[in-house]
Amino acid sequence: MKKNREGKNGSISLFFKGTLFAMYPLSDEYNLDYYYDTGEDIIRKSKDMGYNIKQQLIVYYGFLNKIERRKREKLPIYASDLDKATHALFALLRLRLIKNDDLNGYLIMPKRKKKKRKVNQASKIHLCQL
Repeated sequence: MKKNREGKNGSISLFFKGTLFAMYPLSDEYNLDYYYDTGEDIIRKSKDMGYNIKQQLIVYYGFLNKIERRKREKLPIYASDLDKATHALFALLRLRLIKNDDLNGYLIMPKRKKKKRKVNQASKIHLCQL
């Protein structure tokens, strides 16, 4: 079963080292600020647990490298790992250690607009009217 990856406000695609590793729907509740807040929360919680920033960075980069390698080698990636990788990516973005560019970061795609079908005038005329 295919997951709906397009929300009310579009979708967000996450990249690390030029590899797309996750895609999430965007809505009023799960917007860009929500994802930045999750990155900030993981930094704060790790600091409260006694890990300094250097130790946190080793874990964040290591985890993202692991996800990128598994994606490149077409190995399975679990949903819980994707969530942790998302938190790690936004933690690095929040700390401004990686830039949101074409290799690392995110891409927000607005919701697709459905095309309106044009009805041909000739097809409106019923055969009985001829």
